Amino acid sequence: MRLPLKVHAVKIRYRELALREMVHGRMAMMGGKSYVYITYIPDDASITKHHPLRYNVESPKGREFAPLVARYIKAKAEFDRLLLDWRELYKPEPPEVRFPISNTWDPHHMDNKFYLDAVANTNKMPPKNPVYSGSDVLKSKNEQFGKDKLVEMGIPYKYEPALDINNPEEIVPDFLLSFYEIDRCVYAEIGGMTDKYDYSRSIAEKINYYSGNNYRQGREMIYCFMFDKNNFDEEVFAAAVLASFDVLIPEDALDWSKCGPPQIEKERAPREESL
Repeated sequence: MRLPLKVHAVKIRYRELALREMVHGRMAMMGGKSYVYITYIPDDASITKHHPLRYNVESPKGREFAPLVARYIKAKAEFDRLLLDWRELYKPEPPEVRFPISNTWDPHHMDNKFYLDAVANTNKMPPKNPVYSGSDVLKSKNEQFGKDKLVEMGIPYKYEPALDINNPEEIVPDFLLSFYEIDRCVYAEIGGMTDKYDYSRSIAEKINYYSGNNYRQGREMIYCFMFDKNNFDEEVFAAAVLASFDVLIPEDALDWSKCGPPQIEKERAPREESL
């Protein structure tokens, strides 16, 4: 699924800035041993691609630097993929992004600290038909499909966090999602049995509570409703998540002054995937 333009630009520029603060390097084998090469350390101009540091990964310095280089390699691959996708879609380079992004009214202060402080798995009601997925014990297949999609999209989540510390209603949303690049998070509810009267009524009661307490659709809360428990549509869910991410990025967060407004290239053909 194509990322919304604002989300795409933010993800590129966020990773570009993060890469500047990381140790750069690569891993290599030599003589049957693994080595880590350090090609860049922030604030140390003496280390370059032509004058790297090299450590055996089993040495104290190797054990120190190997995880840092692995983190860099992963982040660089994400950045390169996002930039390649951008260049296939749009004519100019991505705009600059004015970090930190100043969000619109946020009644619950749902920033990165809010996400980090949130406690997962607060719903003590045991599931009737538990669904096991990694370390999570979910209450439905739809929740599992939603979780799997979040993992695929690279969006951190917490399952069944408390809505707030002093919530007398004990209403627990399904997920809390982290849009860490913009210092925001948002709850998500997946309704999977809307063909059942009692279930639909309970969902309506939840929505009424959320709305009455300033959990706005698309800003503090994402709703994704399926007709029944056997018809989860991952594209509908992904689109709802990305739409929320996009709407939380103000238009003036993007600076087009250096590259001009975007011009969409012709629709690219889908990439072939090997079976």
